[in-house]
Amino acid sequence: MFAYQVFTSITAIAFFLFVFFLIRRDSILMGAAFRWLVLAIAILVLGIFPQLADIAAQWVGIAYSPILPVILACLLLMLKALLADIERAKTQVKLDRIAQKIAIVEMELEQIRNKQD
Repeated sequence: MFAYQVFTSITAIAFFLFVFFLIRRDSILMGAAFRWLVLAIAILVLGIFPQLADIAAQWVGIAYSPILPVILACLLLMLKALLADIERAKTQVKLDRIAQKIAIVEMELEQIRNKQD
């Protein structure tokens, strides 16, 4: 095994253990944790068998195989940003609806107080 394979393997295992530690402490949600664990396993596999990146790059038609993980990482980051925006939009809609419901309840409470006076 080459030095970079050992380094990548150790890094992937450390990352995997860190994600596992975060799961045990309930610091991240299970859906996100699953994605991170899959990413750690992918890093480990590509670190141990870098030839897989060469084969995949050749299959896709990329001449410079080390750029394939960079492209995939960029795509995953864009997907993560898109999912975060979707989640933020859903949260904002829920927050707006809660604010509207509170305003209606406050208005009804004020009307009840006015009737009692």
